[in-house]
Amino acid sequence: MRIVIDTDPAMGSLGGDPEDCFAIMLALNSPELQVEGITIVQGNVPVDHGYANAVHWLELLGRSEVPVMAGLELPMSPVRRRQRSWLELRGKLERLVPRRQPAAGDPHAVDYLIQTVLENPGEITLVTIGPLTNVALAHLREREFARRLAGVIMMGGSAVVPGNITPMAEFNIWSDPDAASIVFEAGVPITMVGLDVCHETHLEESSVQMLSENPTELSRFVVQAVTPWIKFRAAANGSADLHLYDSLAVAVAAKPELVTTQEAFVAVETEGRHCEGATVTYLDPTLRKILVKRDVNAQVALEVRAQEFQELFESRVIKPML
Repeated sequence: MRIVIDTDPAMGSLGGDPEDCFAIMLALNSPELQVEGITIVQGNVPVDHGYANAVHWLELLGRSEVPVMAGLELPMSPVRRRQRSWLELRGKLERLVPRRQPAAGDPHAVDYLIQTVLENPGEITLVTIGPLTNVALAHLREREFARRLAGVIMMGGSAVVPGNITPMAEFNIWSDPDAASIVFEAGVPITMVGLDVCHETHLEESSVQMLSENPTELSRFVVQAVTPWIKFRAAANGSADLHLYDSLAVAVAAKPELVTTQEAFVAVETEGRHCEGATVTYLDPTLRKILVKRDVNAQVALEVRAQEFQELFESRVIKPML
């Protein structure tokens, strides 16, 4: 599968969720996948942080040939731009890696997405592990974009479990619900890998300990980046385990059999006072027909072979760092 990863990597920013970079490593170490490029979007951290983190991570992995393109820095809606203080707070995080700027001739992420998909009709799958701002604008700017995509494998949303940023919303969708709504309405085949299955995955504290006991340039960077997030999680939730949200989405691209999906119609709440960013998921075909009169627009992952995924993650992410 030829993929482009659209991501908001925070590894490299102390206190930022570091998990996107594991997903990138998993993709690069999966023979089932060919990573065409990586596009950066606002989300966990501002785009300039995410761009620097991704470039640095690829250098550590010895994969600097993979192109990285910086994308949209704010949510689509001007109203939500004014509402969001999140990015301002994340922009103040201490950096582990130096600032980087794209080269003068590098394309914008949205231009890259459009060009790559249009030049390779039916060949490119997007693995989106951040907010959907870049993808939504690509669709709005070029109506052939969705038609020529092979599909979208999306880390985002939840069907039947609570949210992780509000009681109703998952972070990636909440960060730009207008963009998410556009993507779900675009007509592209979507596999939604949401909290229903992601919360069954864990980065074990023992794995981090093993990395710390076997120092290499790569493992030292990972431990330095991951430890503040583990401490934050432990203080907030009483558990030091990290969920491997983004890595699971990449794993599903490589091995779709890891999850069991059900067809659904998914709507994104963009106007609710308390439920902004909720993915309202109609799984019942009768209710779908009677209440919303809409066709299926996504395959929603509801069960995961968690142990098989953990073994895959250990073999393709943890062990190569030792």
